[in-house]
Amino acid sequence: MDGLTIIAFSLAAVFAVAFFAVLFVFIRRRSKPDNGIDAMTGLLSRERFLKECAVQLKKNSDEGRRTAMVVFDVDGHGKISTLFGSEVGNGVVKGFAEAVKQVVNGKFRASRVDNDDFAVLFSYTRDAEIEAFVSDFREALNSIFSGTSVMEQVDFFAGIAVYDGIDDIYTLFNKANLCLIMNDGNRVTRFSEEMEKRMVEDEILRAEMVNALEEGQFELYYQPKISFRTGEITGVEALIRWHHPTKGFVPPNDFIPLAEQTGIITQIDEWGLRTACRQCKQWQNDGLPPVKISVNMSQAQFYRTDVISTVKNVLEETGLDPQWLEIEVTETMAMRDIERTINVLGRIRSMGVSISMDDFGSGYSSLSSLKTIPLDILKIDRSLVCDLDENDVSKQITGAIVNLGKAMKLIILAEGVETEEQCQFLTRIGCDLAQGYYYSKPRPAAEITALLLMPKEALLKQV
Repeated sequence: MDGLTIIAFSLAAVFAVAFFAVLFVFIRRRSKPDNGIDAMTGLLSRERFLKECAVQLKKNSDEGRRTAMVVFDVDGHGKISTLFGSEVGNGVVKGFAEAVKQVVNGKFRASRVDNDDFAVLFSYTRDAEIEAFVSDFREALNSIFSGTSVMEQVDFFAGIAVYDGIDDIYTLFNKANLCLIMNDGNRVTRFSEEMEKRMVEDEILRAEMVNALEEGQFELYYQPKISFRTGEITGVEALIRWHHPTKGFVPPNDFIPLAEQTGIITQIDEWGLRTACRQCKQWQNDGLPPVKISVNMSQAQFYRTDVISTVKNVLEETGLDPQWLEIEVTETMAMRDIERTINVLGRIRSMGVSISMDDFGSGYSSLSSLKTIPLDILKIDRSLVCDLDENDVSKQITGAIVNLGKAMKLIILAEGVETEEQCQFLTRIGCDLAQGYYYSKPRPAAEITALLLMPKEALLKQV
Protein backbone atom coordinates (compact mmCIF):
# COMPACT_ATOMS: atom_id res chain seq x y z
CA MET A 1 0.00 0.00 0.00
CA ASP A 2 1.18 3.58 -0.70
CA GLY A 3 1.52 6.23 2.02
CA LEU A 4 -1.89 7.82 1.48
CA THR A 5 -3.60 4.46 1.58
CA ILE A 6 -1.88 3.56 4.85
CA ILE A 7 -2.87 6.90 6.40
CA ALA A 8 -6.46 6.50 5.22
CA PHE A 9 -6.51 2.93 6.54
CA SER A 10 -5.15 4.05 9.92
CA LEU A 11 -7.68 6.88 10.21
CA ALA A 12 -10.48 4.50 9.33
CA ALA A 13 -9.23 2.09 12.00
CA VAL A 14 -9.11 4.87 14.62
CA PHE A 15 -12.66 5.93 13.78
CA ALA A 16 -13.70 2.27 13.94
CA VAL A 17 -12.12 1.98 17.38
CA ALA A 18 -13.99 5.08 18.57
CA PHE A 19 -17.24 3.73 17.13
CA PHE A 20 -16.83 0.34 18.80
CA ALA A 21 -15.84 2.00 22.08
CA VAL A 22 -19.10 3.97 22.14
CA LEU A 23 -21.04 0.93 20.95
CA PHE A 24 -19.38 -1.12 23.70
CA VAL A 25 -20.94 1.09 26.37
CA PHE A 26 -24.46 0.69 25.01
CA ILE A 27 -24.28 -3.01 24.17
CA ARG A 28 -23.21 -3.96 27.67
CA ARG A 29 -26.01 -1.91 29.24
CA ARG A 30 -28.64 -4.24 30.72
CA SER A 31 -31.03 -2.14 32.74
CA LYS A 32 -31.47 1.37 34.08
CA PRO A 33 -33.42 1.43 37.33
CA ASP A 34 -35.32 4.68 37.78
CA ASN A 35 -33.64 5.41 41.12
CA GLY A 36 -30.17 4.76 39.76
CA ILE A 37 -29.62 1.79 42.09
CA ASP A 38 -29.04 -1.80 40.96
CA ALA A 39 -31.86 -3.87 42.47
CA MET A 40 -29.81 -7.03 43.11
CA THR A 41 -26.73 -5.48 44.74
CA GLY A 42 -27.68 -2.02 45.99
CA LEU A 43 -24.78 -0.48 44.08
CA LEU A 44 -25.12 2.40 41.66
CA SER A 45 -26.53 1.65 38.22
CA ARG A 46 -24.15 2.14 35.31
CA GLU A 47 -25.80 5.35 34.11
CA ARG A 48 -25.87 7.03 37.51
CA PHE A 49 -22.34 5.81 38.26
CA LEU A 50 -20.88 7.35 35.11
CA LYS A 51 -22.72 10.64 35.66
CA GLU A 52 -21.48 10.94 39.24
CA CYS A 53 -17.98 9.85 38.22
CA ALA A 54 -17.82 12.63 35.62
CA VAL A 55 -18.36 15.15 38.41
CA GLN A 56 -15.90 13.41 40.74
CA LEU A 57 -13.25 13.21 38.03
CA LYS A 58 -13.31 16.98 37.56
CA LYS A 59 -13.27 17.55 41.31
CA ASN A 60 -10.25 15.26 41.77
CA SER A 61 -8.46 17.01 38.95
CA ASP A 62 -9.15 20.47 40.42
CA GLU A 63 -7.94 19.34 43.84
CA GLY A 64 -4.80 17.63 42.50
CA ARG A 65 -5.85 14.09 43.39
CA ARG A 66 -5.10 11.19 41.06
CA THR A 67 -7.91 8.99 39.73
CA ALA A 68 -8.18 5.46 38.34
CA MET A 69 -11.07 3.41 37.02
CA VAL A 70 -11.00 -0.19 38.24
CA VAL A 71 -13.32 -2.75 36.65
CA PHE A 72 -13.73 -6.23 38.18
CA ASP A 73 -15.07 -9.12 36.10
CA VAL A 74 -16.38 -12.30 37.76
CA ASP A 75 -14.31 -15.08 36.21
CA GLY A 76 -16.36 -18.09 35.14
CA HIS A 77 -19.77 -16.81 36.25
CA GLY A 78 -21.41 -18.82 33.47
CA LYS A 79 -19.47 -21.91 34.50
CA ILE A 80 -20.57 -21.55 38.11
CA SER A 81 -24.22 -21.11 37.07
CA THR A 82 -23.95 -24.20 34.84
CA LEU A 83 -22.37 -26.37 37.55
CA PHE A 84 -24.34 -25.18 40.58
CA GLY A 85 -27.47 -23.49 39.19
CA SER A 86 -28.55 -19.91 38.53
CA GLU A 87 -29.42 -19.26 42.17
CA VAL A 88 -25.85 -20.00 43.22
CA GLY A 89 -24.62 -17.91 40.26
CA ASN A 90 -26.69 -14.97 41.52
CA GLY A 91 -25.26 -15.56 44.99
CA VAL A 92 -21.76 -15.19 43.57
CA VAL A 93 -22.70 -11.84 42.00
CA LYS A 94 -24.09 -10.66 45.36
CA GLY A 95 -20.91 -11.85 47.08
CA PHE A 96 -18.79 -9.85 44.66
CA ALA A 97 -20.95 -6.79 45.33
CA GLU A 98 -20.45 -7.23 49.05
CA ALA A 99 -16.67 -7.42 48.55
CA VAL A 100 -16.79 -4.21 46.50
CA LYS A 101 -18.76 -2.47 49.27
CA GLN A 102 -16.25 -3.59 51.89
CA VAL A 103 -13.18 -2.25 50.10
CA VAL A 104 -14.92 0.93 48.94
CA ASN A 105 -16.29 1.54 52.46
CA GLY A 106 -18.22 4.61 51.32
CA LYS A 107 -15.07 6.41 50.16
CA PHE A 108 -15.40 5.78 46.41
CA ARG A 109 -18.18 5.43 43.88
CA ALA A 110 -18.99 1.87 42.85
CA SER A 111 -21.39 0.23 40.41
CA ARG A 112 -22.58 -3.06 39.04
CA VAL A 113 -22.05 -2.04 35.42
CA ASP A 114 -23.05 -5.35 33.85
CA ASN A 115 -24.38 -8.78 34.78
CA ASP A 116 -21.07 -9.87 36.31
CA ASP A 117 -18.91 -6.70 36.07
CA PHE A 118 -18.29 -4.10 38.76
CA ALA A 119 -16.57 -0.71 38.51
CA VAL A 120 -15.00 1.60 41.07
CA LEU A 121 -13.73 5.16 40.58
CA PHE A 122 -10.67 5.15 42.82
CA SER A 123 -8.93 8.27 44.19
CA TYR A 124 -5.33 7.95 45.35
CA THR A 125 -1.97 9.66 45.80
CA ARG A 126 0.55 6.83 45.25
CA ASP A 127 0.58 3.94 42.72
CA ALA A 128 1.02 1.41 45.51
CA GLU A 129 -2.49 2.27 46.72
CA ILE A 130 -3.99 0.75 43.57
CA GLU A 131 -2.21 -2.57 44.15
CA ALA A 132 -3.29 -2.51 47.79
CA PHE A 133 -6.90 -1.81 46.76
CA VAL A 134 -6.99 -4.83 44.43
CA SER A 135 -5.30 -6.96 47.09
CA ASP A 136 -7.87 -5.87 49.70
CA PHE A 137 -10.64 -6.80 47.27
CA ARG A 138 -9.21 -10.30 46.87
CA GLU A 139 -9.02 -10.73 50.66
CA ALA A 140 -12.62 -9.55 51.07
CA LEU A 141 -13.73 -11.96 48.36
CA ASN A 142 -11.90 -14.89 49.98
CA SER A 143 -13.45 -14.07 53.36
CA ILE A 144 -16.99 -13.89 51.93
CA PHE A 145 -16.76 -17.21 50.07
CA SER A 146 -14.64 -19.07 52.63
CA GLY A 147 -16.16 -22.47 53.38
CA THR A 148 -18.73 -22.30 50.55
CA SER A 149 -19.20 -24.88 47.81
CA VAL A 150 -17.99 -22.41 45.17
CA MET A 151 -14.88 -21.16 46.99
CA GLU A 152 -12.47 -22.89 44.60
CA GLN A 153 -14.38 -21.58 41.58
CA VAL A 154 -14.46 -17.90 42.52
CA ASP A 155 -11.89 -15.59 40.94
CA PHE A 156 -11.77 -12.35 39.01
CA PHE A 157 -10.04 -10.28 36.36
CA ALA A 158 -9.34 -6.60 36.99
CA GLY A 159 -8.79 -3.85 34.43
CA ILE A 160 -7.22 -0.57 35.55
CA ALA A 161 -7.08 2.72 33.64
CA VAL A 162 -5.37 5.76 35.18
CA TYR A 163 -6.75 9.22 34.35
CA ASP A 164 -4.33 11.06 32.05
CA GLY A 165 -5.78 14.54 32.48
CA ILE A 166 -7.44 14.42 29.05
CA ASP A 167 -9.94 11.55 28.82
CA ASP A 168 -13.57 11.97 29.72
CA ILE A 169 -15.19 9.48 32.06
CA TYR A 170 -16.54 7.30 29.24
CA THR A 171 -13.11 6.94 27.63
CA LEU A 172 -11.57 6.14 31.01
CA PHE A 173 -14.23 3.49 31.61
CA ASN A 174 -13.75 1.98 28.14
CA LYS A 175 -9.98 1.78 28.64
CA ALA A 176 -10.48 -0.18 31.87
CA ASN A 177 -12.87 -2.53 30.04
CA LEU A 178 -10.38 -2.92 27.22
CA CYS A 179 -7.91 -4.32 29.77
CA LEU A 180 -10.37 -7.16 30.44
CA ILE A 181 -10.60 -7.96 26.73
CA MET A 182 -6.83 -7.81 26.10
CA ASN A 183 -5.53 -9.24 29.38
CA ASP A 184 -3.36 -12.02 27.85
CA GLY A 185 -4.30 -14.27 30.77
CA ASN A 186 -3.18 -11.83 33.50
CA ARG A 187 -5.51 -11.45 36.46
CA VAL A 188 -4.79 -7.73 36.79
CA THR A 189 -4.08 -5.62 33.71
CA ARG A 190 -3.26 -1.92 33.55
CA PHE A 191 -4.03 0.09 30.44
CA SER A 192 -1.02 1.13 28.37
CA GLU A 193 -0.27 2.94 25.12
CA GLU A 194 1.03 -0.37 23.77
CA MET A 195 -2.39 -1.89 24.38
CA GLU A 196 -4.03 0.99 22.51
CA LYS A 197 -1.60 0.53 19.64
CA ARG A 198 -2.38 -3.18 19.57
CA MET A 199 -6.08 -2.42 19.46
CA VAL A 200 -5.59 -0.22 16.38
CA GLU A 201 -3.47 -2.95 14.75
CA ASP A 202 -6.20 -5.47 15.51
CA GLU A 203 -8.80 -3.24 13.87
CA ILE A 204 -6.63 -3.07 10.72
CA LEU A 205 -6.16 -6.84 10.79
CA ARG A 206 -9.93 -7.32 11.07
CA ALA A 207 -10.45 -5.24 7.94
CA GLU A 208 -7.70 -7.14 6.10
CA MET A 209 -9.33 -10.47 6.90
CA VAL A 210 -12.24 -9.62 4.59
CA ASN A 211 -9.80 -9.07 1.71
CA ALA A 212 -7.88 -12.20 2.69
CA LEU A 213 -10.96 -14.33 2.20
CA GLU A 214 -11.84 -12.68 -1.11
CA GLU A 215 -8.28 -12.81 -2.45
CA GLY A 216 -7.49 -16.41 -1.49
CA GLN A 217 -4.84 -15.66 1.13
CA PHE A 218 -6.10 -18.43 3.42
CA GLU A 219 -4.87 -21.99 2.98
CA LEU A 220 -5.70 -25.23 4.74
CA TYR A 221 -2.95 -27.37 6.21
CA TYR A 222 -3.68 -30.93 7.32
CA GLN A 223 -2.33 -32.81 10.34
CA PRO A 224 -2.41 -36.62 10.13
CA LYS A 225 -4.15 -38.82 12.68
CA ILE A 226 -2.29 -42.08 13.23
CA SER A 227 -3.63 -45.42 14.42
CA PHE A 228 -1.67 -46.74 17.42
CA ARG A 229 -2.56 -50.26 16.32
CA THR A 230 -1.57 -50.18 12.63
CA GLY A 231 0.60 -47.07 12.29
CA GLU A 232 -1.49 -45.94 9.33
CA ILE A 233 -2.99 -42.53 8.62
CA THR A 234 -6.72 -42.86 9.27
CA GLY A 235 -7.63 -39.21 8.96
CA VAL A 236 -6.42 -35.62 8.85
CA GLU A 237 -7.52 -32.46 10.65
CA ALA A 238 -7.92 -29.32 8.53
CA LEU A 239 -6.20 -26.28 10.09
CA ILE A 240 -6.30 -22.79 8.62
CA ARG A 241 -3.22 -20.73 7.74
CA TRP A 242 -3.05 -17.09 6.61
CA HIS A 243 -0.35 -16.02 4.16
CA HIS A 244 -0.50 -12.21 4.41
CA PRO A 245 0.94 -10.36 1.38
CA THR A 246 3.12 -8.04 3.53
CA LYS A 247 3.15 -9.55 7.05
CA GLY A 248 3.91 -13.07 5.86
CA PHE A 249 2.57 -15.93 7.97
CA VAL A 250 -0.03 -14.74 10.51
CA PRO A 251 -0.45 -17.30 13.34
CA PRO A 252 -4.03 -18.55 13.87
CA ASN A 253 -3.95 -17.35 17.49
CA ASP A 254 -3.44 -13.81 16.19
CA PHE A 255 -6.42 -13.68 13.86
CA ILE A 256 -8.96 -16.35 14.86
CA PRO A 257 -10.04 -14.49 18.06
CA LEU A 258 -10.43 -11.29 16.01
CA ALA A 259 -12.45 -13.16 13.40
CA GLU A 260 -14.72 -14.45 16.17
CA GLN A 261 -15.24 -10.93 17.53
CA THR A 262 -16.26 -9.50 14.16
CA GLY A 263 -18.38 -12.43 12.99
CA ILE A 264 -16.33 -13.08 9.84
CA ILE A 265 -15.36 -16.38 11.45
CA THR A 266 -18.60 -17.89 10.13
CA GLN A 267 -17.56 -17.12 6.55
CA ILE A 268 -14.06 -18.47 7.19
CA ASP A 269 -15.52 -21.62 8.74
CA GLU A 270 -17.78 -22.25 5.76
CA TRP A 271 -14.87 -21.69 3.36
CA GLY A 272 -12.76 -24.12 5.39
CA LEU A 273 -15.47 -26.78 5.44
CA ARG A 274 -16.00 -26.54 1.69
CA THR A 275 -12.27 -26.52 0.90
CA ALA A 276 -11.55 -29.49 3.16
CA CYS A 277 -14.39 -31.58 1.72
CA ARG A 278 -13.32 -30.74 -1.82
CA GLN A 279 -9.73 -31.78 -1.03
CA CYS A 280 -10.83 -35.03 0.57
CA LYS A 281 -12.93 -35.86 -2.49
CA GLN A 282 -9.99 -35.00 -4.75
CA TRP A 283 -7.74 -37.46 -2.91
CA GLN A 284 -10.35 -40.15 -3.41
CA ASN A 285 -10.74 -39.28 -7.11
CA ASP A 286 -6.96 -39.61 -7.45
CA GLY A 287 -7.17 -43.19 -6.16
CA LEU A 288 -5.48 -42.53 -2.79
CA PRO A 289 -6.41 -44.52 0.32
CA PRO A 290 -9.57 -42.88 1.74
CA VAL A 291 -9.07 -40.89 4.93
CA LYS A 292 -11.58 -39.09 7.10
CA ILE A 293 -11.22 -35.30 7.15
CA SER A 294 -12.09 -33.38 10.31
CA VAL A 295 -13.09 -29.73 10.41
CA ASN A 296 -13.36 -27.51 13.47
CA MET A 297 -16.62 -25.70 14.08
CA SER A 298 -16.50 -22.33 15.82
CA GLN A 299 -18.96 -21.30 18.49
CA ALA A 300 -20.26 -18.54 16.21
CA GLN A 301 -20.93 -20.96 13.37
CA PHE A 302 -22.63 -23.42 15.69
CA TYR A 303 -24.89 -20.92 17.46
CA ARG A 304 -25.47 -18.16 14.90
CA THR A 305 -25.89 -19.98 11.59
CA ASP A 306 -27.94 -22.79 10.10
CA VAL A 307 -25.00 -25.14 10.34
CA ILE A 308 -27.10 -28.21 9.50
CA SER A 309 -27.98 -26.78 6.07
CA THR A 310 -24.38 -25.68 5.56
CA VAL A 311 -22.99 -29.16 6.13
CA LYS A 312 -25.67 -30.74 3.93
CA ASN A 313 -25.11 -28.25 1.09
CA VAL A 314 -21.32 -28.58 1.18
CA LEU A 315 -21.50 -32.37 1.02
CA GLU A 316 -23.84 -32.16 -1.96
CA GLU A 317 -21.68 -29.57 -3.75
CA THR A 318 -18.42 -31.46 -3.29
CA GLY A 319 -19.83 -34.97 -3.72
CA LEU A 320 -18.08 -36.20 -0.58
CA ASP A 321 -19.72 -39.18 1.10
CA PRO A 322 -20.70 -38.09 4.67
CA GLN A 323 -18.82 -41.04 6.20
CA TRP A 324 -15.53 -39.29 5.35
CA LEU A 325 -16.36 -36.04 7.17
CA GLU A 326 -15.87 -35.41 10.87
CA ILE A 327 -17.08 -32.26 12.65
CA GLU A 328 -15.13 -31.19 15.75
CA VAL A 329 -16.73 -29.18 18.57
CA THR A 330 -15.01 -28.14 21.78
CA GLU A 331 -16.14 -29.37 25.15
CA THR A 332 -16.86 -25.86 26.45
CA MET A 333 -18.80 -24.90 23.33
CA ALA A 334 -20.94 -28.03 23.50
CA MET A 335 -21.87 -27.39 27.13
CA ARG A 336 -23.01 -23.81 26.55
CA ASP A 337 -26.50 -24.93 25.44
CA ILE A 338 -26.80 -28.66 25.91
CA GLU A 339 -30.26 -28.93 24.32
CA ARG A 340 -29.16 -27.19 21.12
CA THR A 341 -25.98 -29.25 21.07
CA ILE A 342 -27.88 -32.52 21.24
CA ASN A 343 -30.35 -31.41 18.57
CA VAL A 344 -27.86 -29.96 16.07
CA LEU A 345 -25.20 -32.63 16.42
CA GLY A 346 -27.83 -35.35 16.32
CA ARG A 347 -29.16 -34.08 12.99
CA ILE A 348 -25.67 -33.74 11.51
CA ARG A 349 -24.77 -37.21 12.70
CA SER A 350 -27.95 -38.62 11.14
CA MET A 351 -26.50 -37.60 7.75
CA GLY A 352 -23.66 -40.06 8.36
CA VAL A 353 -21.11 -37.44 9.51
CA SER A 354 -18.93 -38.28 12.51
CA ILE A 355 -18.83 -36.00 15.56
CA SER A 356 -15.81 -35.52 17.81
CA MET A 357 -15.43 -33.58 21.03
CA ASP A 358 -12.21 -31.59 20.94
CA ASP A 359 -10.08 -30.52 23.95
CA PHE A 360 -11.79 -32.98 26.29
CA GLY A 361 -10.46 -32.63 29.82
CA SER A 362 -9.95 -28.87 29.61
CA GLY A 363 -13.56 -27.82 30.21
CA TYR A 364 -16.26 -28.64 32.73
CA SER A 365 -18.50 -31.27 31.22
CA SER A 366 -21.31 -32.72 33.23
CA LEU A 367 -20.98 -36.48 32.74
CA SER A 368 -24.76 -36.84 32.81
CA SER A 369 -24.95 -34.39 29.89
CA LEU A 370 -22.00 -35.92 28.09
CA LYS A 371 -23.68 -39.31 27.80
CA THR A 372 -26.60 -37.74 25.90
CA ILE A 373 -24.49 -35.88 23.29
CA PRO A 374 -24.23 -37.79 19.99
CA LEU A 375 -20.47 -38.44 19.72
CA ASP A 376 -18.16 -40.79 17.86
CA ILE A 377 -14.70 -39.55 18.87
CA LEU A 378 -13.31 -38.14 22.11
CA LYS A 379 -10.11 -36.08 21.77
CA ILE A 380 -7.99 -35.90 24.92
CA ASP A 381 -6.72 -32.35 25.41
CA ARG A 382 -3.01 -31.69 24.79
CA SER A 383 -2.67 -30.11 28.25
CA LEU A 384 -3.04 -33.61 29.72
CA VAL A 385 -0.94 -35.40 27.11
CA CYS A 386 2.06 -33.04 27.45
CA ASP A 387 2.38 -33.94 31.16
CA LEU A 388 2.25 -37.72 30.76
CA ASP A 389 6.01 -38.17 30.96
CA GLU A 390 6.32 -36.77 34.48
CA ASN A 391 2.86 -36.18 35.96
CA ASP A 392 1.12 -39.14 37.59
CA VAL A 393 -2.12 -37.18 38.02
CA SER A 394 -2.28 -36.53 34.25
CA LYS A 395 -1.74 -40.25 33.70
CA GLN A 396 -4.61 -41.11 36.04
CA ILE A 397 -6.96 -38.57 34.43
CA THR A 398 -6.00 -39.67 30.91
CA GLY A 399 -6.56 -43.30 31.82
CA ALA A 400 -9.96 -42.43 33.28
CA ILE A 401 -10.94 -40.57 30.10
CA VAL A 402 -9.95 -43.56 27.97
CA ASN A 403 -11.99 -45.90 30.18
CA LEU A 404 -14.94 -43.49 30.04
CA GLY A 405 -14.73 -43.28 26.27
CA LYS A 406 -14.50 -47.02 25.87
CA ALA A 407 -17.55 -47.48 28.10
CA MET A 408 -19.39 -45.09 25.77
CA LYS A 409 -18.09 -47.03 22.74
CA LEU A 410 -16.18 -44.01 21.44
CA ILE A 411 -12.94 -43.78 19.49
CA ILE A 412 -10.27 -42.10 21.65
CA LEU A 413 -7.69 -39.76 20.14
CA ALA A 414 -4.81 -38.09 22.01
CA GLU A 415 -3.81 -34.59 20.87
CA GLY A 416 -0.34 -33.09 21.16
CA VAL A 417 1.63 -36.34 21.18
CA GLU A 418 5.32 -35.44 21.05
CA THR A 419 7.40 -38.22 22.66
CA GLU A 420 7.96 -41.96 22.42
CA GLU A 421 7.11 -42.30 26.11
CA GLN A 422 3.72 -40.69 25.56
CA CYS A 423 3.05 -43.07 22.66
CA GLN A 424 3.92 -46.11 24.75
CA PHE A 425 1.70 -45.06 27.65
CA LEU A 426 -1.25 -44.17 25.41
CA THR A 427 -0.94 -47.47 23.54
CA ARG A 428 -0.81 -49.36 26.81
CA ILE A 429 -4.03 -47.82 28.17
CA GLY A 430 -5.93 -48.51 24.95
CA CYS A 431 -5.98 -45.13 23.21
CA ASP A 432 -6.91 -45.56 19.52
CA LEU A 433 -5.43 -42.61 17.63
CA ALA A 434 -2.62 -40.08 17.97
CA GLN A 435 -2.18 -36.59 16.60
CA GLY A 436 0.89 -34.46 17.24
CA TYR A 437 4.39 -33.40 16.24
CA TYR A 438 5.87 -36.78 17.16
CA TYR A 439 4.21 -38.07 14.01
CA SER A 440 3.74 -34.99 11.86
CA LYS A 441 3.27 -31.25 11.96
CA PRO A 442 0.35 -29.79 9.92
CA ARG A 443 1.29 -29.96 6.22
CA PRO A 444 0.03 -28.48 2.93
CA ALA A 445 -2.26 -30.68 0.86
CA ALA A 446 0.53 -31.62 -1.57
CA GLU A 447 2.67 -33.05 1.24
CA ILE A 448 -0.25 -35.05 2.60
CA THR A 449 -0.79 -36.39 -0.91
CA ALA A 450 2.82 -37.60 -0.93
CA LEU A 451 2.37 -39.29 2.47
CA LEU A 452 -0.79 -41.07 1.33
CA LEU A 453 1.05 -42.40 -1.73
CA MET A 454 3.78 -44.02 0.38
CA PRO A 455 3.79 -47.70 1.37
CA LYS A 456 3.15 -48.26 5.05
CA GLU A 457 6.79 -49.10 5.82
CA ALA A 458 8.07 -45.91 4.21
CA LEU A 459 5.30 -43.88 5.77
CA LEU A 460 6.35 -44.82 9.31
CA LYS A 461 9.78 -43.32 8.59
CA GLN A 462 8.25 -40.08 7.37
CA VAL A 463 5.58 -39.31 9.96
